[in-house]
Amino acid sequence: MPAKARSSRRTPATGLRRYLSVERVILGGAVGFTIIFLAAMVMGSIFNAPPDVDLAAVPDNSQSFPIQSRDHIQPGAQHPPYNSNPPTGGWHYAQTARTGVYTEALADEQLVHNLEHGHVWLSYRDADDEEALAVLRDLQRFYPDYVIVTYRPQNDTRIAAAAWGRLLTLDEPDRAQLQAFIMRYRERAPENIPG
Repeated sequence: MPAKARSSRRTPATGLRRYLSVERVILGGAVGFTIIFLAAMVMGSIFNAPPDVDLAAVPDNSQSFPIQSRDHIQPGAQHPPYNSNPPTGGWHYAQTARTGVYTEALADEQLVHNLEHGHVWLSYRDADDEEALAVLRDLQRFYPDYVIVTYRPQNDTRIAAAAWGRLLTLDEPDRAQLQAFIMRYRERAPENIPG
């Protein structure tokens, strides 16, 4: 008997091999990855969201100050004294500072420009005040595009929160007061530009 010639045709895959084609494995992996990625994003935003603050329950202890000027000045140029400490408006440099946390002092004139962009400036007086810095750093993390934190030894109080035309001064790091201030006064300026 002559030997049977082998067919060059593959036998069709059956059962699980047929179901798990390369295309289906790739597609399934992509869908699975997308679901896991989206779930992680949602969970991250839930766990990193700022705690709710009932604005009606937190009194607004900030003060209003008239805006003295919106003029740009050259770095180092003289100008009349600001009407608040820290300043809440007035003469400022053309360049803003990037939002974030700074453990060194920045020029008031630079930060006033941040206020004009709708940012909130949180500052602390004592360089070694780890408690205040931890609270301010945490708040900046919740509002990264609109909050800047700096060391500022000229403050009259332990902590100050400044926005365009508004100032809150605190002797204790009151998280609810600070967050309520941010919620009330961020993006309330002539130019609302994330930083």
